[in-house]
Amino acid sequence: MTYLEKLKDPRWQKKRLEILERDEWMCQRCFDGDSTLHVHHLDYEKGKEPWDYDNSRFITICESCHETEHTARKEYEQSLLSIIKSKGFMADDVFSLVTGFHDLKMTHPPEVTASIIEFALSDGFQEVTSLFWDYTKKKADLRREASK
Repeated sequence: MTYLEKLKDPRWQKKRLEILERDEWMCQRCFDGDSTLHVHHLDYEKGKEPWDYDNSRFITICESCHETEHTARKEYEQSLLSIIKSKGFMADDVFSLVTGFHDLKMTHPPEVTASIIEFALSDGFQEVTSLFWDYTKKKADLRREASK
């Protein structure tokens, strides 16, 4: 079965309706409720069917935002990678960024997301990273103490 055929499957149609209802039939990027809406997979795992993902792995976006997502994403990812490399980030810094972005569940409008990323990549990031690692270490120490 092709991917397009899978999108006609009743299991996908049910999942799609769940996501559209959850997101109140509105683009979660630009808040357009009048344009054609798409249920977008935030990521894919090899071997999974389109409907086999947890609902948290989907977002409702309008046709325009969906097009931007597919056309501009690769360019934006390369730009982000270039900035990270040019700032001299170490592996732990990149891990902190990824963990922070993941924990934020970045479902904000694009301008908010861009501001968060801009801050994360600012020159003061090393200080924030140190605070994060201190917090993580203290949290781990407290867990170890509590388990004794």
